Amino acid sequence: MSPNPDPNPAPSGAAMDRPLPARHRWPRPLRLAAWLAVALGGLALLAWQRVPQLPAAHAAQLAPVRAGEFRDELPLRARVEPLRSVQLDAAEAGRVEAVLAQDGDWLEAGAPLYRLHSPEQEQLLMQRSAEVAQQMANVSVQRSAQAASLAANRRELAQLQAAEAQAEAERQRQTQLAAAGFVSSAALEQTERQQRLATQLLQQARVDQRLEADTRQQSIDEMARAVQGLQRGLQLLERSRERLQQRAPIAGQLSGFQLQVGTSVRPGDRLGRIDDPAGGMQLVADVDEYYLPRLQVGQRATSASGTLSLAQTLPQVQGGKARLLLRWPAAGAPGDLRPGQAVELRLQLSEPTPALLLPEGPGVQVQLYVKEGTELRRRRVQLGRRAAGQVEVLAGLQVGEQVLISQPPSDAERLSLP
Repeated sequence: MSPNPDPNPAPSGAAMDRPLPARHRWPRPLRLAAWLAVALGGLALLAWQRVPQLPAAHAAQLAPVRAGEFRDELPLRARVEPLRSVQLDAAEAGRVEAVLAQDGDWLEAGAPLYRLHSPEQEQLLMQRSAEVAQQMANVSVQRSAQAASLAANRRELAQLQAAEAQAEAERQRQTQLAAAGFVSSAALEQTERQQRLATQLLQQARVDQRLEADTRQQSIDEMARAVQGLQRGLQLLERSRERLQQRAPIAGQLSGFQLQVGTSVRPGDRLGRIDDPAGGMQLVADVDEYYLPRLQVGQRATSASGTLSLAQTLPQVQGGKARLLLRWPAAGAPGDLRPGQAVELRLQLSEPTPALLLPEGPGVQVQLYVKEGTELRRRRVQLGRRAAGQVEVLAGLQVGEQVLISQPPSDAERLSLP
């Protein structure tokens, strides 16, 4: 039999144990701060996704607005040319038979340059000579015919005059006989008719011969004038044959002359030129047609070779460029300049004036971008003259403001700076 359990057992410590709440690794304030940061980051991400992105101006070139002196000058690159220069253009067509001068030679006026050979011109000269000879022969034939006709007319006139005189004498004799009663009135009338006919034939012959002589003379004169025209043409051909040997029109230095034996030339071909340095020097420069309204004769230009003045603006515009001629004062050009040499100069369009300035650039337009904080904001400004890489600012900008002078990436109202 088993022993009875103890009715009053001793109390145990297990009945007093209670579970404790789990301890967090972070304190409560840190947890709240972390949750708040996560919430703010989400809101910022959402706002960033909903706000449109600004175009970024990469490799932006900024320049400050500065106060300075606007020098209204136009930089030019000119070349030296003599005041007296003659272009050598081919006057006749042909093949070069001989070259009698070389590029760079100093020539006297009338010195031979080259000689051409033209078979076509020689053939034309022979043909024209034959035509002249033929027409002169025709004139000679006409003159001979006229002389023969005049001789025949004179003989005929002499015969008619003799017949008229004989008829007159017969009329007088018959009149006397009729008065004496030896000849009838009918015979007298017949004699008078014969006399009137002889007189009429003589007068008609004189009129006809005069008309024939005038007609023949007119024809001969016209043929003579035609012969004279042919002779003048022949003389021109002979002179053109002489021009097959080209000579220097003036004294000076031959330049740009590269003619070779055997080369074919045509009238108007540019063969070179002759420069006369003794006649003085000038500068020739090309300028954009944009500046034409501002160019005036007498404007000064400065260069390392002295001060010059604008002498002439040529009226022709080619490829958007106009040509200027600048000359030194009466003292003349420096003696060390040579034709074809390049000279840098600055043409002064107006007097220097104080102004706000910006460097020239593709972004410097009526609507440009100005730096405001970390952005570039579009602004409308008023610009003035442009010269020597500078732009005159008339309104819309202040000294020290930074302006985008490079090409903007778009035409947005704002741009972001990287």
